[in-house]
Amino acid sequence: MSKTEASQLCLEFQLLLAPGTTVADVHAHGQRVMEELLHLEDCNSDFTDSAVSTNAETSTITVELLVLDTADPTTALRRALDLIRTAAHAAGGATPDWPTVSEMPVQVQFAKAQELTSA
Repeated sequence: MSKTEASQLCLEFQLLLAPGTTVADVHAHGQRVMEELLHLEDCNSDFTDSAVSTNAETSTITVELLVLDTADPTTALRRALDLIRTAAHAAGGATPDWPTVSEMPVQVQFAKAQELTSA
């Protein structure tokens, strides 16, 4: 068995919606971001357990993921932001005002996951 450190992140972003965007459009965008994150999981071994939720009432999207092989908050957040931005672009979104690690997204929850043990 081997052990690895991991960081669980939950990031919330405000969506900038075009005029005429419907509730269904918001949720469809969230679904596309989720699909793209799953594609990225297939190609990258340093993160897993992606989840996406949307709130059309507040025009927000929340993304959760587990970044493996790091417990350093800055490294984990930087990687999460890169992955989420890539998924957002692949889903047809634009990110002209994308936050950096020093300009945190609307809300970030960060927790060092327990050391994971693989069989």
